[in-house]
Parts: sequence; structure tokens; C-alpha cells
Amino acid sequence: MDPAAPGPPQPSVWNQLAIYIVIAGVVLFRYSRPMKMSIIRLFITPFVFFAMTVMAIWSSEIINPAPAVWIAAAVVIGVALGVPLGIAMSSHRIVRRSEKPHVMYVEPSWITAVIWIGAFILRAALRLLMPPGMMATVAGDGLVVFGIAAILASYWVIYRKFRALDEAPAQAT
Repeated sequence: MDPAAPGPPQPSVWNQLAIYIVIAGVVLFRYSRPMKMSIIRLFITPFVFFAMTVMAIWSSEIINPAPAVWIAAAVVIGVALGVPLGIAMSSHRIVRRSEKPHVMYVEPSWITAVIWIGAFILRAALRLLMPPGMMATVAGDGLVVFGIAAILASYWVIYRKFRALDEAPAQAT
């Protein structure tokens, strides 16, 4: 294989920036106001974020393939660092009942949006600053997994708070 041969085509920085701006706008809008959500809706957002994370990792692997062991290590490190942060960032959030059963109000939290958007921004910065290749891909994938792990853990805490509210009347009677 010729080392001077061009590698796989790299996505345009402007295309990536446009995608990140759209994602950031949606996430900031969603997390900047109180949310009224059902239990089903509570699980839809993390699923969408998870799907976007998997797509981001998959696309980076197509461009700069890395050994599966390295990707697995980045995923494990991202999860190990993201889960405690997610638990901490939602432990302060206020969850209230609504007038409908299995529906709640969740107070806004900018920290959730900032962490997920920040993970994608750091990933893009790493890819721009590090030489193209496996290390940039693996480090970026770990950062994105860190962000989604924090969000998933955050939503789990919110779910547990809601279940505690939902079960409170049954315990009181």
C-alpha cells in the first residue's frame, strides 16, 4: 500500500459544523424550558440521542477504522465517567406530578444540554487538532459515549424520581 495514496474522503468541516449547530439548537431548545412528559416520552429522547451517538461512531469508523478493542475501551471509559456525572447532574432536578397519571413536569436543566453538546464539540476539536487516524477517532468516540452515558444516567434518575412520586400515594394509604 502506498503511504502517499490519498486516504478515505473526509467529511467537510462545514457540513459537520452545520450538523452540530442543528443538533445544538434542538438540544438547547428542549432543555431550556420546563418539560411535560410521559414515561414513554421520557425514554424517546435518550433513544434518539443514543441512535445519533451510534451513527456518529459508525461514521467515524468508516472514515478512520480502529481496532474493536480500542473502541470497546473508549466506550467503557466513556460510560465509567459519564454515568456518575449523569447521576450527579439530575439529582438536583425537580420532578413534579401533573394532573394526568404517568405524566410529569421536569424543570429545565442547561447542564444536560451543555454536556452532550460539549462532548460533540470536543470530539470535533480533537478530530481537527489531532492528526487524522485511529487515535482521534477513538478519543472522539469515547467523548461522545461519555456524553450519552451522562444523559442516559440522568434520565434514569428522573425516571426513578417520577416512580417515587407515582408510588407515594399507595404507600401513604
